[in-house]
Amino acid sequence: MGERRHHDAVSLLERAKALEPGRGSIVEALAIAYFNSGRHELAMREFEEALEIDPTNHFARYGLSRCLRSAGRLEHAIGQVKLAMAMAPEVEIYGSALRRYQHELGSTGPAAESEA
Repeated sequence: MGERRHHDAVSLLERAKALEPGRGSIVEALAIAYFNSGRHELAMREFEEALEIDPTNHFARYGLSRCLRSAGRLEHAIGQVKLAMAMAPEVEIYGSALRRYQHELGSTGPAAESEA
């Protein structure tokens, strides 16, 4: 994944997951590879599975929030990134994501539509 060969990473991680089902680190890495290769629906399912394995996985919550955002579900994305922030307040990207999502929601929400 470090070389930005996301499709190759997906293939390897799918095989690793088949060999070691239920391994949270593999599921999370596969979710990231799916997301980075533009397969956001598959990424969402993998992040959800990672959270079933370990509900305290704050990065999986953040990853899920990114998938939800890409699906246009900003309110749900905000909820997930808020949980990630509560679990790991020291991780700055979570706060940045929250502010970005809230800004996007404010520009596309009902108040913005009524102004048009």
